[in-house]
Amino acid sequence: DDGTEWFKQIQNLGNSKLSNFKVLMDGKELTYKDNWNISASLDEKKGFYGINNTADGIELCFGKYDYTRHVFTLNYTLSNFIFNTNDSQILVWRLVNYMPKIDFKDFKITIRAFYAFPDSLDVWGTGYNGLAYVDKGIFYLSNESKPEMGEESYVVALAKFPLNTFDTTNTDSRYETFSDVKKAYDEGTFGYGKMSTLQKILTIFASIGAVAGITALINYSIKKSGYGYINNKKIQKKSTPAFRDIPCNKDLYYANTLMKLNNFGYKETNIFGAIILKWVKEDKVSFIKETKNGLFKSKEVCTIDLRKQNIFYNNLEEKLFNIMREASNDGLLEAKEFEKWSRVNYERFLKIFTDIETTTLNNLKSKQWIYKRKNKAECKYYNVMNDQMYEDSQRLLGLKIFLEDFASMDTKETMEVHLWDEYLMFAYLFGIADKVQKQLQ
Repeated sequence: DDGTEWFKQIQNLGNSKLSNFKVLMDGKELTYKDNWNISASLDEKKGFYGINNTADGIELCFGKYDYTRHVFTLNYTLSNFIFNTNDSQILVWRLVNYMPKIDFKDFKITIRAFYAFPDSLDVWGTGYNGLAYVDKGIFYLSNESKPEMGEESYVVALAKFPLNTFDTTNTDSRYETFSDVKKAYDEGTFGYGKMSTLQKILTIFASIGAVAGITALINYSIKKSGYGYINNKKIQKKSTPAFRDIPCNKDLYYANTLMKLNNFGYKETNIFGAIILKWVKEDKVSFIKETKNGLFKSKEVCTIDLRKQNIFYNNLEEKLFNIMREASNDGLLEAKEFEKWSRVNYERFLKIFTDIETTTLNNLKSKQWIYKRKNKAECKYYNVMNDQMYEDSQRLLGLKIFLEDFASMDTKETMEVHLWDEYLMFAYLFGIADKVQKQLQ
């Protein structure tokens, strides 16, 4: 009931090129428009489609027409969809991107070629709960076994074909063998069709009882870092007990860094929601809820009030606050305002989170909690983390386990009320705030 267009993002095309693009609405082809203007009105986009070029690739755009139900069909050709390695031919592509604000229950994708795929063909799918399989010569991806698609879900297909299956000379200089591709696929660092920088920061407002948090969704895997524990200790993830106190001396930034170094489901801007809740607790910001009447229905809108003149002792928090106020124009920020601002200024926004990581790491190194190894016997990684970081990491993982278990318990234990705020802040770091907010409330 709002917005002016739909768009499908195709990023990092590599050697591939898109052609023959057209859009149909309810079976009737729309009119192509050059120099697509994403800021045009609903009426200006009505009946038209086009391509918006971005720093990461392209967006296939088409006007919503109106706010009633329609079926849109996108047709296009992609060249060089298959590439060669030394030992195989590869298909790897993000077919469905992360889609903030869009929630659907199920999907089914079919991939066909000039020949019937054998049942023994190696295929994979990731980004969703479901299946990837070959049946009667067709490669299917679906969540028919677990229809749990949501705004954080996506779909990536990977298939390994024998050499010379397809007549192509296309290669990718990053990958020599299939193992190289599979490793990048497992780590989420493959290039074809990966999520755009802009899409990483499309934002949502999530109401949490009397407070609300803004969460920027950045979803990608982190490469294995060059950091390890002294004496090559390892976090025993499977045997870690639940820990119900707040670890890391309640330091969000330190905990956020440990999340990354240990690969505890780290996502770069999970800390965004935690910072917003921190500001709420410190009375730096507040939230205003109001009902707005749309064309066909009313909806509740949550606005963050940034009009207070605050004193910040963390310069990066101050930068973040000023960016959000700039995006609001009047100090009252709505999600759609921030999304519009982010389309043009996303690099400034993301740099804050990069700076947060760098600053925290530098502080740990200056305290000698992280230092360069003397030899491989001390640590097989170049950067050594001390015992204090090991203990804090173990407790941090224990808190995550506690909150995850708490979210799924039928009978809830009595929780420390004075820790409610901290629990929710750390739930944002873990990316599970949506799972625990109802129980905490």
